[in-house]
Amino acid sequence: MIMFPKVSVIIPAFNEEKYICRTLAAVIVQDYPDFEVIVVNNASTDRTESQVNLFLSKFRASQPNIIFCSEPRQGTNYARECGRRIASGEIIAQLDADCLPGKRWISAGVKQLHEPGVVAVTGPYDYFDGNLLMRAFTWLSQCLVYPAVNTMVQLAQRGGIIIGGNTFVKASVLRDCGGYNTAFTFYGDDVDIASRVSVRGWINYSGRLSLRSSSRRYKAIGFFSVMKKYQACFWDVIFRKTGNPAQTMEINHPR
Repeated sequence: MIMFPKVSVIIPAFNEEKYICRTLAAVIVQDYPDFEVIVVNNASTDRTESQVNLFLSKFRASQPNIIFCSEPRQGTNYARECGRRIASGEIIAQLDADCLPGKRWISAGVKQLHEPGVVAVTGPYDYFDGNLLMRAFTWLSQCLVYPAVNTMVQLAQRGGIIIGGNTFVKASVLRDCGGYNTAFTFYGDDVDIASRVSVRGWINYSGRLSLRSSSRRYKAIGFFSVMKKYQACFWDVIFRKTGNPAQTMEINHPR
């Protein structure tokens, strides 16, 4: 018997007027039969709200399962936690507002989540607007290094790897973990949730769950600067099992 548990796709949106409608257009054409989309306006100061409302005015009749809400406290995990509390799905899908999922993205995530002992599934980004060298480096590291590290740290019971905007996790597991830790507003949020989820089952990192995403942050801040921050947060949590929220208080990234 084929099972199609309901999926809640949560999309935090802080100043995403350039990207949000394109992302929504990619989500609503998923081939999966039962899902809802929750867009959380995270204290945007641009036209994010009006852009989403315009999108809804065009597609509300054909796509009734799009929920648009607001979270005034700025920070990715504030927005995700707001969406989680509204969500009615058995599975939570984390998606960033500048990502472009393929038509079978939800189907692929749910299929892998059905594997015995698996509580979360994640996969790499393909930075579609990055230069060739940057795309090659990030693709190889995500597809070769990340799966090996994910396996090693889980076997050592030191957490795991989750790609924040490309993850499926069982809602019951996330609830039992206490939801999203709002002390992490940006950097470190994915490492923190991976650390807590991994004690309840296996996090499956799969190259088959690839997702197209913008490289805007790398372009605006610098590739090595962004990588340094991500790596610092990851290894801090892995080795010290605590995390340092003070490292994460950067939310005003260039768009």
